[in-house]
Amino acid sequence: MLLIVTLFLFWTILLVVVIHYGVLVLSRCKRKEWKRSETKFTPKTMVLLPLRGADPSLSESLERVLTQDYPNYHVQFILDSADDPALPYVEAALKKWERQPAEIIIMDEIFSTCSLKNSALYQGVRSLDPSFDAVVILDADTNPPSGWLQELVAPLADPQFPAATALRWYIPDQPNPGSLVRYLWNAAAVVQQELYQIPWGGSLALRRDLFTKSDLLEQWKHSLSTDTVVKNAVRHAKGNVAVVLSLFLVNRETCSLRAFHHWVKRQVFVCKLYHSAWGAILTQAVLITLPQVLIAGTFLAGLIQQDGQVVLWSAISFLLYWAGVFGTLPIMENAIRQIVRRHGEPVEKWSFRQTLLTFAMVPVTQGVYISALFWLHFIRRVEWRGIEYEVTGKQVRMVEYRPYTVGHVEEGRSL
Repeated sequence: MLLIVTLFLFWTILLVVVIHYGVLVLSRCKRKEWKRSETKFTPKTMVLLPLRGADPSLSESLERVLTQDYPNYHVQFILDSADDPALPYVEAALKKWERQPAEIIIMDEIFSTCSLKNSALYQGVRSLDPSFDAVVILDADTNPPSGWLQELVAPLADPQFPAATALRWYIPDQPNPGSLVRYLWNAAAVVQQELYQIPWGGSLALRRDLFTKSDLLEQWKHSLSTDTVVKNAVRHAKGNVAVVLSLFLVNRETCSLRAFHHWVKRQVFVCKLYHSAWGAILTQAVLITLPQVLIAGTFLAGLIQQDGQVVLWSAISFLLYWAGVFGTLPIMENAIRQIVRRHGEPVEKWSFRQTLLTFAMVPVTQGVYISALFWLHFIRRVEWRGIEYEVTGKQVRMVEYRPYTVGHVEEGRSL
């Protein structure tokens, strides 16, 4: 009986691998490409950078956003408090790079029905001068290359694409277990971003008319999510999200397993609340994760019963699973590193030890992800940058607003 179960799992895993690669190929074939403009597309652009707390790479991020190779853009740094520890960094950057039009905005209204970031973006867009044709959202823990803005807004020249998103890639300076688990999870998430056109709020360009063709501002006002609801607004406007595969922004920060678990729970919770393809995303996660757990069970059972056939077929299934599901990872890593190098980012080669440690973290990554999916059923409150939000259905209520202080420590806050 155990051998029959093991063989059934083998054929199931083979089917999962075929479906996995089939979906990837099909998505590439059906992916809509934007029409590239014959001339450089440089609409007057407002970059909105909400800030709360001083991220480890904040100084570098501010310098890079203020020195973009782009002819016509303005930057708004939006803070919820004049006492925020990020403010001195912004003031120093503006003094150093004063040639770039930029201003500091202290929020005059904080909504209790959405995240602080959404309140900041709402104020930034509502106060936007009519002369601006595009809005770009940037997170403080990103370090955009000099050509980032030009490359990001390029798809907006095509009327079919009112939104364009870059992608995030982790290359931690210290590859500890938490950072490697985050890296592996993000590698899988990048594939889903392309497949389902999921925008990333850390680097997101929006054409101005999207706000008149949809109720995006109102959605922000009543949502924890910045980016997931953008997809809904774009679909309402009968458009598409352009995923700019030539633009990966590198994050080199390290994190602990506890910090990553805290962060990924919020990520999947927000996805469950607002993403139209949540059912497909959940199904894909189960199909990719469950077989490995089951085949590990048959392998252990085979060892206990000293059944060589069960052990052999379990080992073959396990190798097939890893080669099928994670075989594309080295190819992805190599391609993305080439993209990152073209943007002038230094990228060191992985050592053999780091490669072994990364693959050893694969089951840990899946375990953490399963745990996050499990805790979805119990989440009623979400903490984000020191603020708690109570969620009932899709309704959000900020429990209490507090300015960010230097003494406040939220593990993984810069994720």
